[in-house]
Amino acid sequence: MTNKKSLLYILIYFSLLRVALPQGTWMWTNRTHPELTWETIETEHFNIHYHNGIEEIALQGASIAEQVRTTLLEQLRLESMPRVDITFTAEDEIMSGYAIFTGMVFIWVDQNDAIIWLEDEKWLYQVIAHELQHAALFHSLKTWMWEPWSQLLSRTPLWFWEGMAEYYTERWRPYRADISHKWHILKNKTDHMDPHHDGFSKMKYWADRFGDSTIVKLIHHRNKLKLFQFKKAFKEVTGIELDQFEEDWRRHMNTYYYSYRSQKETFEEIGNVISLPVKEASEFAISPDSMKIAIVGRNNKDQWDQSLFIAVRDTSKPKENAVSKLLSSLFTTREDTAKKKKPKVKYEVEEIDYGRFGARPRWSPDGTQLVYAKYRYGKYGSLIYDIRVTDVKTGKGRWITQNARASHADWSPDGKKIVFVAHKLGTSKTCTLSVQMVQIRGN
Repeated sequence: MTNKKSLLYILIYFSLLRVALPQGTWMWTNRTHPELTWETIETEHFNIHYHNGIEEIALQGASIAEQVRTTLLEQLRLESMPRVDITFTAEDEIMSGYAIFTGMVFIWVDQNDAIIWLEDEKWLYQVIAHELQHAALFHSLKTWMWEPWSQLLSRTPLWFWEGMAEYYTERWRPYRADISHKWHILKNKTDHMDPHHDGFSKMKYWADRFGDSTIVKLIHHRNKLKLFQFKKAFKEVTGIELDQFEEDWRRHMNTYYYSYRSQKETFEEIGNVISLPVKEASEFAISPDSMKIAIVGRNNKDQWDQSLFIAVRDTSKPKENAVSKLLSSLFTTREDTAKKKKPKVKYEVEEIDYGRFGARPRWSPDGTQLVYAKYRYGKYGSLIYDIRVTDVKTGKGRWITQNARASHADWSPDGKKIVFVAHKLGTSKTCTLSVQMVQIRGN
């Protein structure tokens, strides 16, 4: 591709991006939800947009936004920032939010499993603070040039954007992002990390090595043309090249985590380690008879969705005739016996479902069925989780909830009921279904 063509494609891409991004959260689902009625709360510094059913959440969000704004401005040494539009929606089960350079923030506020990594903090407070930090940073990096060209030419790395939001609004936790660091470093894959994770640690390493003041100096640095260029600004405020910093960070993290690992017991000291028979697994559950494993994951590096696999253990043994047994007993020493490795467990793997799954699938007490949450389009095209039961032998499944926004399904010990968590407009409840009713619905 020639430089002229590359420049043309970039021009087209960012021109479309400027038009597309402000379209809102419905870009995610390709649904506009005309059934909703929208209202706006105007505070001193924000316009809070929300739809019917989440009025209380919108009021809480408006209060939180005003609270965190002052702190964010102080952190970045800003006197003020333009009025920000924040849109809340609960129409889709998405644990996310995003901010754009036009001074707009979009946040999904429905129930989710963020408590796993948030620990004792509230999702609404955390996501608003995080996204408003993005908005404040967008404002602090603005120049005289029309956006998004100023941001494009600055070549600010994504790890800096996400790392800044985490560094200034969160604290280091196992899931944000200690576990991720351990895995990527021990696998030597730090160049494939989520920018939320390596960005967080790079900012902590930066502040520890050069001081918080250099972060603020960097975002206010401008070149002779009054433009912001990340690499040049970084060299000016720290005295080293950006590439050298990233290499120093990599070595520092390797030293820490390998030293940390050396002080811990190995998996083998705790129990047997068995590899799952797929390329990538996110969840698994062993059947009651221990002969089968239900695995949620991917068996192909190019696979985008997830699969639900059933791995059946092969218990057959290779036949050995009498002569082979005799020769083996005559010529096998004690040392050979001690060195002999255990035979590798073999499995037959079959895909019985695919898509996007919630928490770990659960086996029925008799080992014939699986119950699990699966993502799908619900009422009005909303992206939600519902509960599905699938027969392991035939692979045939059926939905047992409709538009319930349900997850964390499991069987009762006697196998007569299925229990799950369902929620609506910020309130969760535990529900049960009779297995007999499930079978009737399935028919």
